[in-house]
Amino acid sequence: MTTSPRPAWTVVIPVKGGPRAKSRLVAQESWNRQELSRALALDTVAAAVASGVGPVLVVTADPLVADAVTDIGAEVADDPGGGLNAAARAGVAVAAGRHPHSAVAVLLGDLPALTAAELTAALTACADHEAAFVPDRSGQGTVLVTTAPGRPVACSFGPGSAQRHATSAFELALDLPRLRTDVDDPQDLRAALRLGVGPRTAAAVADSTTGQLEAS
Repeated sequence: MTTSPRPAWTVVIPVKGGPRAKSRLVAQESWNRQELSRALALDTVAAAVASGVGPVLVVTADPLVADAVTDIGAEVADDPGGGLNAAARAGVAVAAGRHPHSAVAVLLGDLPALTAAELTAALTACADHEAAFVPDRSGQGTVLVTTAPGRPVACSFGPGSAQRHATSAFELALDLPRLRTDVDDPQDLRAALRLGVGPRTAAAVADSTTGQLEAS
C-alpha cells in the first residue's frame, strides 16, 4: 500500500498593522498597542518560517512589518484593505499565482506562543483532508484554515468563525495550545505569556512594564 505524498505548503498570514491594529489590547494596560501588535505578528511569522513547511506570504499594508518579515525570510503581498478576510483572500490569490502547486494554509498573525513544531504538526494533520480548520482555544474562533492544491479557500474569520468554517472544512480541535492561543485582548495575551511567547512579544511586554514602573 502506498501513501500519497504530503503537499508542500504556502502559509498566508494577514497582518493588519498600523495604528488601528489590536484595538482591544487597551483598557487598564500600559502596553504600546502598535508595537505589541507588530511583535505578535513577527513572532508568528518567525515560527512559520522556522517550520520550513514552504513559503510564508505576509499580507500587510504596514511598511515596517513588510520590511521586518522580509528580513525574517517571508514573502510580502499588499493588503488591499477591507479587513481580515479581504486580506486573506488577496494572499490566497497571490499564493496561487506564485506557488500554484502548493496547498494553502491561512494562519492568523497574532499567535505569539506558536512554535515551528506545533505548526508542522497541525499542517501534517490538515494534509489528510481536502479542506480543514483549527479552532482557537475557545472553540468559537479560528486560527488556521487549509485547503489542498488548486482548491479555493473559504475564509470567514471573525466572531463565531468556527461554526462558519465547519460548513466547508473538517474541524481539527488539535491538542496544540500554542497554535490555538490567538491574542485579541489582555486576557488572551496573559494566556500566551503563560505558555511562553516569542522574543519580540516578550520584549514588547517587558518594555511596557518597565515604562509603567518608571512612571509610578
